[in-house]
Amino acid sequence: MSLFAIALLATAPATGDAAEPIVVTGTPVTREEARKRAAQFVRRAGVAQLQPVARWTMPVCPRTVGLDDNVAAIVDNRIRAVAASTGAKVAPAGCAANIVVVFTADGNGLARAILKKSPDLLAEMSPVARARILDGDGPIRWWYNTRVETRHGMPVSNGMTRQYNSSIVSTQVVRALQSATVIVDVEKAEGTPLEAVASHAAMVALAELSSNPPPPEGSIMGLFDGESGRRELSDSDTALLRGIYEIPPDREAFQHRRQLVSTVRKEQQGEE
Repeated sequence: MSLFAIALLATAPATGDAAEPIVVTGTPVTREEARKRAAQFVRRAGVAQLQPVARWTMPVCPRTVGLDDNVAAIVDNRIRAVAASTGAKVAPAGCAANIVVVFTADGNGLARAILKKSPDLLAEMSPVARARILDGDGPIRWWYNTRVETRHGMPVSNGMTRQYNSSIVSTQVVRALQSATVIVDVEKAEGTPLEAVASHAAMVALAELSSNPPPPEGSIMGLFDGESGRRELSDSDTALLRGIYEIPPDREAFQHRRQLVSTVRKEQQGEE
């Protein structure tokens, strides 16, 4: 692809000399390159890689603990705002929490204590992901509990996880989030603005995203991995979450992944 140039006239100097053009050069991003970048973003977010996307089918109800009530409300409100803006249903005040964000001085110790009390909470995780939760050194970690439902919200019994209608398009089943737990190690996150941490928590609480490194480039998920100046979700983050809540939930992983890559690519290229 040939380079393009945009010439901008500089302010004329006081001596009256002719203004010198400032030439800015760059390489336009092709559609294929944009698709590759979007695919990498979706892959690093860890969504729809082996299984269809798991998202909230019930209204979300966040609760933050370990902070003063007024400060905790900032985190809860941020999660509610992101949920509402991306298409997730939001429960009214006084609801039973299904998203819990815990601020603690010992993230590893708390994760191990939770596992000891409720071993099944990490049952869905691979050994590598489980080790990252229990022994990782990152400032933030998270996990989910999911279930398989019919498209009408009824639980699916064993042996009924794949049903197809006559069009062979719908799987007839949906992977739904039942709970999300986010642990923030305040010692390791020290110096990071609360609004940035709240945005990170909101991002990972609203859909089944992976904590496998490295995080996507240009994402709030990279807050502690090169995106320290970010305070809110990026446009790509928002596009990904909106895409997750727009796609038909009863599809295979490759169909979800393909549609999400298309959604993120359009956002990155400024398409409607």
